[in-house]
Amino acid sequence: IPAQARDLYQRALIRMIGDVGYTPVPVQELPGLGPLDMSLSQLRSVSPIHCEYLSNMGVGASMSISLMVDGKLWGMIACHNYSPKILTLGERTIVKIFGEFVALRIVVLLRTSRLQVTQQTHILIENFLREAVPMSDMPSYLRQHIADLAPLIPCDGIGLWINGQWTTHGSAPSAPDVVLGLVSIAHERAGHHIWHTDHLTGLTPDAAGLLPDVAGVMIIPISAQPKDYVFLFRREILQTLNWGGDPNKTYTNGPLGPRLTPRTSFAIWKEEVQKKCLPWTDNNLEAAGLVRSGLIEVMGAYHQQQLKERSQADTRQRMLNEELSHRVKNILAVVQSLMARPVPEGRTMQEHFVILQGRVKALATAHDQVVRTDGGGLLYPLLEAELAPYRLLPDTITLSGPQIWLTGRPLSVIALIVHELATNAAKYGAFSNREGRLHVSWWQDEATQDWVITWQESGGPPISKPESKGFGSILLDRAVPHELHGKTIKEFRTEGLFIRFNLPSHHAELITQENSTMQEPLKAEVMQADRVRLQDKSILIVEDQLLIAMDVEQALSDHGLSDVRTVSSVYEALQAIRTHHPDLALLDFNLGDETSTDVARTLRERGIPFLFATGYADRSMIPTEFHDVPVVRKPYAPTTLIREMEKLIG
Repeated sequence: IPAQARDLYQRALIRMIGDVGYTPVPVQELPGLGPLDMSLSQLRSVSPIHCEYLSNMGVGASMSISLMVDGKLWGMIACHNYSPKILTLGERTIVKIFGEFVALRIVVLLRTSRLQVTQQTHILIENFLREAVPMSDMPSYLRQHIADLAPLIPCDGIGLWINGQWTTHGSAPSAPDVVLGLVSIAHERAGHHIWHTDHLTGLTPDAAGLLPDVAGVMIIPISAQPKDYVFLFRREILQTLNWGGDPNKTYTNGPLGPRLTPRTSFAIWKEEVQKKCLPWTDNNLEAAGLVRSGLIEVMGAYHQQQLKERSQADTRQRMLNEELSHRVKNILAVVQSLMARPVPEGRTMQEHFVILQGRVKALATAHDQVVRTDGGGLLYPLLEAELAPYRLLPDTITLSGPQIWLTGRPLSVIALIVHELATNAAKYGAFSNREGRLHVSWWQDEATQDWVITWQESGGPPISKPESKGFGSILLDRAVPHELHGKTIKEFRTEGLFIRFNLPSHHAELITQENSTMQEPLKAEVMQADRVRLQDKSILIVEDQLLIAMDVEQALSDHGLSDVRTVSSVYEALQAIRTHHPDLALLDFNLGDETSTDVARTLRERGIPFLFATGYADRSMIPTEFHDVPVVRKPYAPTTLIREMEKLIG
């Protein structure tokens, strides 16, 4: 229907030609008046070609009834009479009411059908998304449940484009170039809106290669930004349409030039429709809108959660960096304090150096203990590991209490607290001179069933309450109440600092009753037999840190090993193995941007024993193929290093 005629049918719901053979009467227009609008007049003349068409069909009179739905021309009822027929005003009124009643029934049917579709779609979407809400990885959930989208809108195949990945179900294209072409169409045509076509080859000739599996597509955006889409595909449907005449217009030349030639009968004209799918209906679009709203809401919540987790991860990373910086500074301060102490009378420099090495090694052991506290651990070994570096005399530190097991969180908190207390004691308290003493005790309070840990310093310099609070002070005051819901009591007594921690009973479990006092470590001694067995061996050291390499060289030299070669890269190590064939190798696993895995494989192929060195707390970085290779941890303890080498040679 031409646009002008469609507009006329929408304005005048009844159009009647009482006599096809009427003689038109011109309307005389008086001067000065505007054009006369006869759109709503039943006497308005029609195109002579239309009258010719009706005469060719043997029609003497005609009438059309417009069916209006939602303000648009939904359809028409055409009435023909073989002789002239004039309807009275009353008859025309009845016909108009009849047309409005039919249109109203159509609206009811459409609304009812759409309501049913909406309700069914809501139920399906609710079932589909019920398990999606708690999912932490929404894209993976959608990919795994893509088949569940099929009942929402009738289709033959589904494609999901999300985060640059393509997932399909049913009859859907999979070739990368075709997929990228569809995504490009989605960006250009859909954007933020649902877009569809039942004739994809009419848009892009390249789609002919998808026939007959894919002839039409509906594209549904599922994210706030136009980058993620659901593609619904339909197969080609071969149809035969029956027309009430050939829709192709014919033209002839008349007295006034070229003119349309109306057809002369209602003979059916058949059209074969190819390369098209079943058309997408309004109900399909309604369901697609509901799917889009539901998925956009869920994807929006997912992206918000991602942003929140990313922000929290950034915050945690900053806190970890600050904590790492704080702990590194504390460790350096402790090392500086240890190195600054004068050598006690009666102790040689060599003995003092060995003791200092042991204390630095104990700091590294304490660090490992903190790293491994996720699953919990014993309190006594933790205190030993943290406090060993500050042991100046056998009775400097006393630990007393039953053997108890702390769960992961309290063990981590106590480790941090003890580290802070020990650091502060080394700076200002009992560990800052030889006369200072520390007594740590713990027990279970019979009245409250809380576990009590006390820290009592004595013999140190006079102390007073600090005017300002740093990280350590805040940690001591708030860690136990905040993290463990316990209590902290801190007193600056004349004899030294006193702190009491009360931990709820569920944080610890009694293992055995055992009192213990920390003992002075044995001096590092290496038996002469060990030197004899190693002194004639060739040692290869693979270490990228010069100071650490020099320290190892010195330790080996002190134990009588003279044939020691040091390299800093995988290439140099492989060259040294080929040219010198060492008897034993010490491999730092991480060498800057590379690892010593290839060096280890070469040594194993040549039958050369070796051991790994690492600063990590466990073997997680070492490949499983080397599970039987010994590992020594940094910083190196000369006795441990020599002992492991002795085992390999033996």
